[in-house]
Amino acid sequence: MDRHLQEVADRVESSVDEVLEFFDSPSGRRLRRMLATGLIVSVPLLMRIPGIRATPIGRLLGVTGGAALVVKAAEAIRDWERSHPEHEVIDVPRVG
Repeated sequence: MDRHLQEVADRVESSVDEVLEFFDSPSGRRLRRMLATGLIVSVPLLMRIPGIRATPIGRLLGVTGGAALVVKAAEAIRDWERSHPEHEVIDVPRVG
């Protein structure tokens, strides 16, 4: 059982690394920018629709200032930068 759990943990770690690598690539940056722009533009507009505000989630977002929090989260997604190097660099001394 322990070996199986370790294998699952290794796969999850590998998958997370691959996702972060994608988000740091030019395509990933483009996707993050489009997703963030969509959230930043749509959430304030959605909160103006009376039917949305009548729902429990709409009331919660209105009371807590959730729309502003969603916009802040979208800005964080857009501006995210990977904090550690993509690949390990091994310095090999020059021969000769």
